[in-house]
Amino acid sequence: MRYFRLKVDERVKNRVELAAMSPLQVKDILKETQGQKQQEDPLFLAVHTNPQTVYPDFLEFPLPLVSDQVKVLLEKYVPGLEWRAAILTDFQQARQDIYWLLRPPMEDCLSAQTEWYPNHTLKRLVLRQGELESPIFRIRGLIEPHIYIHLAVAESLLRRSLTGIRVQRVEMEA
Repeated sequence: MRYFRLKVDERVKNRVELAAMSPLQVKDILKETQGQKQQEDPLFLAVHTNPQTVYPDFLEFPLPLVSDQVKVLLEKYVPGLEWRAAILTDFQQARQDIYWLLRPPMEDCLSAQTEWYPNHTLKRLVLRQGELESPIFRIRGLIEPHIYIHLAVAESLLRRSLTGIRVQRVEMEA
């Protein structure tokens, strides 16, 4: 099996930028459990823009946010994905855009070959061989909230005319 990390395309210039969030805020938003009342409420996020600002279909930092088009596609692969509406608000331009906070299931799939920096951040990711339950997932035990996808999902995303999405192949255990 082949898996990929979903990444933002750095080649897209003038990409919309979210206002700064503390690591604690990000952690709290991402760790909510299914069924909490907060999940019902949309997340309001301020953004920084200029007249040339581009709203890509995927934003990775500080939260994994996707456009409606990507949400529809990902739901075809995993119908029960956990979503939360995120309303990006540009106060200067008086504009609001709806994105979706993606919180896929957590998988325990790290290989013993994975390498770490002394501060416990990821140096080299290696996934264990074997079947993962979900084609869209996050990895349990990582500080970084990256999203990982199966080859079929990656091909579907890249086949469409989406803006600002790249994939990076993930190393598998030998």
